[in-house]
Amino acid sequence: MIRVKIKSWTASFRYPTFQSGYQPTLPVPPLSTIQGLLSAARGEIVSFSEIPFFGYVFISNGTGVDLERIYALGKPETDVIKREVLFDNILYLYLPEEWGEYFKKPRFQLLLGRSSDIATVEKIDKVELEEKTNVPVGGVVVPMNSGLPGMVHALPVEFDYSTIPRRAKLVKPFVVLPFPKNIAQRKRQTFHGSLPYDPQIDIGVWLYEGLHGKV
Repeated sequence: MIRVKIKSWTASFRYPTFQSGYQPTLPVPPLSTIQGLLSAARGEIVSFSEIPFFGYVFISNGTGVDLERIYALGKPETDVIKREVLFDNILYLYLPEEWGEYFKKPRFQLLLGRSSDIATVEKIDKVELEEKTNVPVGGVVVPMNSGLPGMVHALPVEFDYSTIPRRAKLVKPFVVLPFPKNIAQRKRQTFHGSLPYDPQIDIGVWLYEGLHGKV
């Protein structure tokens, strides 16, 4: 397994229930954002069915609100909206070793959200994660059957890029778990089953296989 460390100054992930006006961001990327990163790195559309397993942990060090000028669909005039932005971000991707070659030289620009949220690969390490029980978990979305409390959203898993505009191929409900920022929060967000544990960032890594849950 490899761990790819990706950094960005800004990130924003579409909040599914907001269509206009103030635009908040999800605190962690949905699975479709991971699909976009893998596709950009390899240079072609990637389906999760092609990958034996994957996992991720997203850490943001702050949020802010930006003013953005937009063009309303079908209208010549512009409008200004408030958009929430995540700052100083790190995304750890856990992937099979063969993906290291793609992230050493990504074919297309990596993005953590919109086209302005440019990301770069800082480091690629080979790791061996030990399975542990009762570990903190966060910085990820997990299936509803995980038994973990948190915000629940219906989120796209993969997009079909053969149509314009793109369409969601699969939408499923997920529990959204921000990365725990302090000891008290870590105690509240504990997974009592078994997960691979990354001691470098003191977190359990939820691995997906076939989009049905942890490996």
